Amino acid sequence: MLQKENRYDFKKDLMQIHKKDRRDYGALPLENEFVISDGAEIVLPEKYDSVVETAANDFVDYMLTSMEMNTLVKYDVESKDCIKLSYNQNIGEGSGYMGYRIRVSDGGITVEGYDGEGLAQGLYFLEDLMNLRKAPFLEKRVWEKKALFSPRFAQSPLGMFEYTDECLAQMAHLGYDAIMLWIKGLNIDKRGEFIDMPLLCERAEKYGIKVYIQLYADHTAHPDDEGAEEFYDRLYGDIFKACPKICGVELVGEANHFHSKDPDKRVGRSPFSANYIENIPTGKVSPGFWPCCDYPQWAQLIKKCIRKHRPDADIVFCTYNWSWVGEKERAKLVDNLPKDITLLASWDMCQTYKIGEATGSIADYSLRQRAPSDYFASEAKSAKRNGLRLYATTNSAGLCWDFGVIPYEPMPYAWIERYENMLKAHDEWGLCGMLECIHYGFYPSFISDLEKWAFFTHEEKLEDVLKKILARDFGKENLEKVDEAMKKWSLAITHAVSTNEDQYGAFRIGPAYPLWVVDPRIGLPLPDGGKVPAAKSAMFGNGIYNSAYTPDYNFNRVNSLPGIRIREELKEIDAMKTLFMEGIEILESISEPNDRLLKLINIGKFMYRTCITGEHVKRMFILTQKLNIEPDKKAALELLDKIEALLLEEKENVEKTIPIVQVDSRLGWEPSMEYQGDEKCLEWKLRQLSYDLTYTLPKHRACCK
Repeated sequence: MLQKENRYDFKKDLMQIHKKDRRDYGALPLENEFVISDGAEIVLPEKYDSVVETAANDFVDYMLTSMEMNTLVKYDVESKDCIKLSYNQNIGEGSGYMGYRIRVSDGGITVEGYDGEGLAQGLYFLEDLMNLRKAPFLEKRVWEKKALFSPRFAQSPLGMFEYTDECLAQMAHLGYDAIMLWIKGLNIDKRGEFIDMPLLCERAEKYGIKVYIQLYADHTAHPDDEGAEEFYDRLYGDIFKACPKICGVELVGEANHFHSKDPDKRVGRSPFSANYIENIPTGKVSPGFWPCCDYPQWAQLIKKCIRKHRPDADIVFCTYNWSWVGEKERAKLVDNLPKDITLLASWDMCQTYKIGEATGSIADYSLRQRAPSDYFASEAKSAKRNGLRLYATTNSAGLCWDFGVIPYEPMPYAWIERYENMLKAHDEWGLCGMLECIHYGFYPSFISDLEKWAFFTHEEKLEDVLKKILARDFGKENLEKVDEAMKKWSLAITHAVSTNEDQYGAFRIGPAYPLWVVDPRIGLPLPDGGKVPAAKSAMFGNGIYNSAYTPDYNFNRVNSLPGIRIREELKEIDAMKTLFMEGIEILESISEPNDRLLKLINIGKFMYRTCITGEHVKRMFILTQKLNIEPDKKAALELLDKIEALLLEEKENVEKTIPIVQVDSRLGWEPSMEYQGDEKCLEWKLRQLSYDLTYTLPKHRACCK
């Protein structure tokens, strides 16, 4: 039985790199297995870097913590019972960045690395193999592997800017080799707080992790303006001069607020989105959301200012913000970009889908879309045509915006489908780097372990690897049932409703999402717009979701109107909810679940409860819209009775969610929002429901007399 947790207790688990319960003392070595002996030596190469030394010492800690054995790091002498490390750039399939070859024989273990990162990954892979075997036994054979993608960007699971050594170590173990740091200037993070960027670069380097930046600042100087080069020298050049180990920069429309001079009549002059004249929208698009014709000139100037200080700096140009624009306009921009920079496009953005006779569109990121979106495919083809390096925002670390406050989405077969499509994009279009998570961070799980296998060269089918990982975490005796449940949940996510109303609504924060009878933006002058109270220290807090269900507020989506699609969406959510419950029932039939399995069941229950809230929000929208135009008093009272019943149903749903979040402090939390869906937030929701039941409904009924 899981124990209650306090807020942030989940971080204690994240601080422990190696798990203590890995070894099975009942396991016996097979004839074809080599046994690592107590006191074995890890022999470093004659010349080694900090990445190798860090990984070797990590391996010692792993053996002690997970295998309960002593090992030693040696710098010169070697014995028969050793793990010998060496460099070699001719190691077959392992010849390449992060590449390694492992030989296990009666004489011991050798790990050859194409580079220091490769040697480190070789040691981490030995840990992976022993975790699967649950013993210090290794099959006598040869492995040759290398990274298929780099950089693989991840952000901290501890908090937006909390890059402890433990966090960096977790990243390195999973094969992530880059950080995307959001800043406002040198040593100032996006929240406006101090962060020691040079020190972070030094610390990350020990783990083979590169640091990139995304600068949130008004790029007010146009390349044609007098003094523009001096402006960007100060904006970017000064950062790279003071912190030369920064490896690159990502340019993003909504973050950079470029003051474009694009003559297109559809484009406004505002740097972001406030294109109004006397409080009336102009209907024009801000430059941050349009493929402006002068972006190539702008990127060229920034590249020049940065490469004065770091000639090999990676300039990454992101097209996320105009993923909705037609291919012709987007392709024209890509064709004119400098040929020595990188293009970054989002894997799933803006993909439309049919639900019944209605049309939906993915607002941000969703595992519903496992194949590349039409937008991404067109960007990838343009990048290949122009010889540009190609990165993708894939969120492949295990979480999309389908459920905003869970640690990861436990839908392995859906992830496998996405991973295999990404590998095809690697071969067909040259996809080489990935933004694996945004501000919600990665979370170490069986999904991230599966992903690591996918993105290094491998012979094994990912479905077979998955079964080994599931047996490791949840018990070999439970494999069949766990696998069956994961197939149910993987099918469930194909029914996710990924419009703005849902991704920025109930599915963003779960059952704590408010269910107001009266739209708080219209009828109730409430602080924070009637949202869950947020921590002052949070980067986004409660500012990243809406508190009322409204027609799609982004002009750039092609969804059907809510009245056309809402009933079809209810069917989709109901199908998803049903499949979640079927999976939960399968898992709960296991007689002796371990804590990992209980946590997995708990995540499933939270997703199930979130689906119920998502349904209730839509049903409330339908009822209140009818109520607002109902001319008959009796019919209006009947609608109020239905609204009251719905509020009571949601109250029960929230009450049943509280025990779920009490035993997993990660549920209801997200790095950029902090807590928006835990027990305290759910208690706030109960008070909000009580207000409508106690005050709002009686007032409405009084109006019908």
